[in-house]
Amino acid sequence: MGRNQTWISEVILLGFQVDPELEVFLFGLFLLLYSLTLLGNAVILGLICLDPRLHTPMYFFLSHLAIADMAYASNCPRFVGDDLEG
Repeated sequence: MGRNQTWISEVILLGFQVDPELEVFLFGLFLLLYSLTLLGNAVILGLICLDPRLHTPMYFFLSHLAIADMAYASNCPRFVGDDLEG
């Protein structure tokens, strides 16, 4: 028997194939989740910076985790906007 010689060189993301009304609902849902993620991480960073009792190594690493999460989540609006455009 021969081996499978199929090679995939690219991937095309089509987005959601649903009604336009549902796309607007999904856009709003993802925008809400994105906003809550940024707000929660900002609250964590603000509390760590404002309270001197939280200047310990554990909160130092927690603040860096919140910064990394905010940086990772910054790709979300582009994908959501691309999906809404179709």
